[in-house]
Amino acid sequence: MFYIFIAVLSPFFDALAVIIDSLLANSTFKRQTTMIFYVSLMNAAFIPLIFIFGQPSIPSIDCLWLYVILALFDVVYLYPYYTAMKVIDTSIVAALFSLGQIIVPVLSFFLLDEVLSLHQYIGFAIIIMASVALSIKNGRIPRLSRAFWYMVMSSLAVSCRIVLVKCVINLDGNWVNMIVYPNLISGILPLSFLLIKKWRKDIVRNFPPYLNRFKYFVLNEFFCFLGLVCSIYGLSELSPVVSSAIDGLEPIYLLGTCCLLSVCSKFVIKEKISRQVLLKKIFCFILIILGVVLVV
Repeated sequence: MFYIFIAVLSPFFDALAVIIDSLLANSTFKRQTTMIFYVSLMNAAFIPLIFIFGQPSIPSIDCLWLYVILALFDVVYLYPYYTAMKVIDTSIVAALFSLGQIIVPVLSFFLLDEVLSLHQYIGFAIIIMASVALSIKNGRIPRLSRAFWYMVMSSLAVSCRIVLVKCVINLDGNWVNMIVYPNLISGILPLSFLLIKKWRKDIVRNFPPYLNRFKYFVLNEFFCFLGLVCSIYGLSELSPVVSSAIDGLEPIYLLGTCCLLSVCSKFVIKEKISRQVLLKKIFCFILIILGVVLVV
């Protein structure tokens, strides 16, 4: 039960990070590669805090190349994610992360020999249908929503990463390594963006805006770090299926925080909170909670 409690904290911290992502993606940088570059610069900033929870060990050669793959997932999923962030509401972006969960039971079955019960399959189906419903507008998915397809790609990468993380934890035996090494590598990979001339020019041109909003990048990475620690620690004892279902709570945390910020601050967040839209979102979120309960 303790591991479930810790895992439930992960989508809360992730929701806070998504709000800051929305603020930065929609008002700071036009090019997604520039956003990824500057966000990744902070990846290693809070790694020293991991010594509060445990000590990393020297990875084996077998695990090292898996850390590189995990780092690639960490970078690749960001491009469609930030693209979707420019198109639709922040809470819907968070909810659509559930789309990729459909492959988690399949990968878990083949890679981890994990078999779900009937009510867990039903719970997964509910989570995915509620997430898709959030993208529907006026009875249809607009233009098969660009954001919908962007989030399909992004969520598939995130879902593959969840299962791979569990495989590496089983192989490595030290969950702290899953925080340290992929973060370090994913912080280095975007430096390759400087090799592409048009990307490099945009990165250099946007350095002053980056400095102006540096505190938001720091805060964003801090929330990401806390969310990652809670997620990996929970995943060290939970199955990928249960962990990914719990992550479905993120849009609920996010919508509540957005509503609070709209009342208590001057933050401009890409989030429609009219009565009709709010009722629809609440109904879908109730279904997501039901799905999570069935899976957990």
